[in-house]
Amino acid sequence: MARGSAGSTPPSFPDPAVSGYLPLEDYGVIGNNRTAVLVSRRGSVDFAGFPRFDSPPTFLALLDREKGGNFELRPADHKVSSELSYEPGTNVLVHTFRSEDGSEASLVDFCPEVGSEQILMSEIHRRLSLTRGTMAFELVFRPRFGYARGVPSFEISSHGALARHDAGSASLVTYRPLHEAGGEVRSAFSLETGQEEWFVFSHGSETVTPLEAFQPAQRLESTLRYWRDWSGRSSYHGRWRGLVERSALTLKLLFYRPTGAMVAAPTTSLPEVVGGVRNWDYRYTWVRDTALAVRSLFRLGYDEEALSFVYWLLSLLVRDRERLRVLYDVEGRSPPPETELDSLEGYRGSRPVRVGNAAHEQVQLDMYGNVLDVANLLEIHGGVISVDLWRELRHLVNRVVELWPTPDRSIWEVRGPPRHFVYSKVMCWVALDRGLSLGQRLGMVADYELWDQTREKVRQSILTDGLTPDGRSFAWYYGASSVDASLLRLPLLGFLRAEDPRMVATAERVEQELTDGPWVYRYRIEDGLPQSGMEGSFLPCAFWRIEYYTLRGELERARRLLEGLLEGVASLGLLPEEIGPRGGYLGNYPQAFSHLALLLAVTRLNEALDRRQSVSPLRSAAPSAPRHQGGSSSRNW
Repeated sequence: MARGSAGSTPPSFPDPAVSGYLPLEDYGVIGNNRTAVLVSRRGSVDFAGFPRFDSPPTFLALLDREKGGNFELRPADHKVSSELSYEPGTNVLVHTFRSEDGSEASLVDFCPEVGSEQILMSEIHRRLSLTRGTMAFELVFRPRFGYARGVPSFEISSHGALARHDAGSASLVTYRPLHEAGGEVRSAFSLETGQEEWFVFSHGSETVTPLEAFQPAQRLESTLRYWRDWSGRSSYHGRWRGLVERSALTLKLLFYRPTGAMVAAPTTSLPEVVGGVRNWDYRYTWVRDTALAVRSLFRLGYDEEALSFVYWLLSLLVRDRERLRVLYDVEGRSPPPETELDSLEGYRGSRPVRVGNAAHEQVQLDMYGNVLDVANLLEIHGGVISVDLWRELRHLVNRVVELWPTPDRSIWEVRGPPRHFVYSKVMCWVALDRGLSLGQRLGMVADYELWDQTREKVRQSILTDGLTPDGRSFAWYYGASSVDASLLRLPLLGFLRAEDPRMVATAERVEQELTDGPWVYRYRIEDGLPQSGMEGSFLPCAFWRIEYYTLRGELERARRLLEGLLEGVASLGLLPEEIGPRGGYLGNYPQAFSHLALLLAVTRLNEALDRRQSVSPLRSAAPSAPRHQGGSSSRNW
């Protein structure tokens, strides 16, 4: 497990010929609100798809170290140490290289941000500079096209190199001499104190444009200004501020500006079990994630982004009223059919590598509650619910009246048989509850008596059939004797009090069966896939646990759990989907769901600590010091 404390000794480069794949926690992410790029600690761009998140990656070494292609800019001496950080308040990534003789270099990586959905810019800018001494460097440029099916031909000029293939083209712009060798372009050079060099990757190029045309120094300044202006708009000034800021910046990075969608992660097929088959494509936008993003962003004062998410989601409701899907691509269309790329090795041998996601065909009843909850938030925060929009929302609630007694695949998207999952039933209750509240507040027309009666039927069904056989706690699904971690959210949704004896007993079962220190597993039993129970702990569940104890008033317990979690977070502050049983990041990375859950847990805990402090002024008022800043310094539901 990466502990990455600020005072730890930076690791030296492993020899890539020996080490193979780097740990996921050794990667930073940059982007431009259209796509995102993963860059390793050793200076290699190992995953990058242009022009948008779900495009075939031009660099795919993260999923096949031999075939995948990369863009590497690194010290020639493998013993040089390296560390990653972000420029404070931004998504501009900084590598610091230090050699044994005291020489020091800085590599700054960013995707230029132009602040407009109309302008397309598919570029990576890299500035390498020597701050002290002398250092030798190696450059390797290995673009690949069509999911690494195509090795391009190269044309080298005084301005750089152009890569061409039937499936795409790209250029590397530099004034350093280049030479082609074995399907890649290379260069070796040295820099001395005060020297700097710029390198620009441009996707889709037909020619090699001179470096000056890209205005890299100006683009760096405008990109720094863009991110700092955005992070400076946050209304959050509480505890763990650095952690909150990094999570917010990461979520913003996963935002697709042209439509207002947000991807679950910028990667595909990073495994939940190393060497296993639980490898999914997350470069799409989930209704569930969008709903949580709206709530998180409203809490931080980012109303503009929150409203963009709301209106994107509600536009899908209007269009797909009869078949609202679980997930969409960033343009609001169904993702491609789920296919397996047999030619790729997969991260650390984890196959298959998948493109597309079959979960979009599943029935997941919780999404109805998410949509109605978002609409309710929209009205609370001053948004407009028109009569036309209300007709669509009313239709959605009426669908819940029809569908709630049916089984589904649940929040966990199980690939076993559909069941009557308790969390899904509770989210149907949420849909009815929010529909009643919203429509009655606005004086809209609806069959409120039917909705109210159905809401009570759903509640009684859950309280009768949704319990374990001993009747003490809630069950994962009707008839089950086991629990799952989504049950921790029931009080957060307003379904019942956190102190309810059935909820207390449920939390005790979660503690006994699904936790390991601060970590929480989703569930432990068969789910229709191989290796059931072998995946890592699920980070969102760990943050739900913190929220639950906060709501129950056990603030010191919640705080200790949060501090324990932070011990397992790498220094950049980026979060994966899971933490492995023996440590290490698992799953697609960075994961929006994890960052969303963190923001909701931390803001709730901070508010609760503030309230306690205002009531008991003699208690220590000093907040804990921000940790893992990544380079930078009421209703229950």
